[in-house]
Amino acid sequence: MTYRYEACNRQGEHIQGEIEAGSRQEAAHKIRRQGLWITALANKDRKTTGVKDYFKGVNPFTPVVDDTQIALFFRQMAVLLGAGIPVHEALKSLLAGGRQGSYTRLLEKLYQQVLKGKSLSAAMEECHTFSPRIIRLVSAGESAGTLEETFSRLADFLAQMVKNREQLKSVLLYPAIIGVTALVVLIFMTVFILPAFASMLNNLQTELPLPTKILLGLSDFLQGYGLETAAGGGMLAFCLYGLSRLSQVRYYGHRLLLSLPFLGSLAVHVAWSLVFRTLAMLLEQGVSLHTAIKMAAPVTGNRYIEKELLDLQAKVEQGSSLLAALQDCHAFPPMLYEMLEAGEQAGQLEVMLGKAAAFCQVLAENESARLQALAEPAAIFAVGGLVFFMVMAVIMPLLNTMDALSM
Repeated sequence: MTYRYEACNRQGEHIQGEIEAGSRQEAAHKIRRQGLWITALANKDRKTTGVKDYFKGVNPFTPVVDDTQIALFFRQMAVLLGAGIPVHEALKSLLAGGRQGSYTRLLEKLYQQVLKGKSLSAAMEECHTFSPRIIRLVSAGESAGTLEETFSRLADFLAQMVKNREQLKSVLLYPAIIGVTALVVLIFMTVFILPAFASMLNNLQTELPLPTKILLGLSDFLQGYGLETAAGGGMLAFCLYGLSRLSQVRYYGHRLLLSLPFLGSLAVHVAWSLVFRTLAMLLEQGVSLHTAIKMAAPVTGNRYIEKELLDLQAKVEQGSSLLAALQDCHAFPPMLYEMLEAGEQAGQLEVMLGKAAAFCQVLAENESARLQALAEPAAIFAVGGLVFFMVMAVIMPLLNTMDALSM
């Protein structure tokens, strides 16, 4: 049988052609042995299903898919692509279950976009479900012809991210419940209880304690300017959101994030883990170093590190070695210099980049565990301080009242 295919080579060039094979799997294996990544593969004599048939039942709104389902999608796609199945056939296989829901609608939309001739990364961008970092990683995998490996690594990364997030939620659940309860009680005391005590204490000519004065002042302010305060807070939040969308503001915001205790170190190691994994993947596929750095720069999601990498790419393109260029990169973890230097001198830079990525991942996991361990006592301490302040504001006027009555 004759199969018509579309594929990409390692340089990112799109190629179309025909190949003779006994089955679809055999045709896919023949094409992959040529160093090509398959984007479409179909029997030449078989009619393709019309695109309009796949618009039935599609929700016009953006599908709401959680990170767990996205990680599952990448894991399934990695297995199917590893079996030599082209992208559009892999998406069709995932749709074969016939289940309904937002995840199925997402798969349908991806399938429709790929049938139109778009690359998978372009189809993912059309769905408005995947983050820009993920889309750039998939695009890099398409250009390098390593989409299967990219999907597998993305699945691991997302699974770990979901695990860390759920652990942090579990740690903060108890302090959050206490905090909300304490806040509700504090508001109730401030609005309804303390004003009555204040009137009674004023009649007795008793001096109000400082915590009580603070709460009463807050109560008077909210009663007099509550709506204005809420409106001002909403406008401030809107303005801050608008500023956060500006490129320059995001650059300085991301730079400030890296200088924060605990969070900064975690963000650095997560970002460089992604960079190193992407560089190792691209270099293994024969992509030049300066091109690989340019492709890996956006995957960090941090504008400051991205700019540092682009400056690094310009130096490497001018003939500088990677290690010499990294010496001027302020966001680079110094402890990794020797590891990369050994790989560059031995001519196995991609191997050492993979090990550096694993090392950064271990550091990030340790810092995440440390942050989670500190989160619970810090939250309980903050809630305890609020409760103590509330108790002082209520108990001290009572004691003053008793003293006044005993005189």
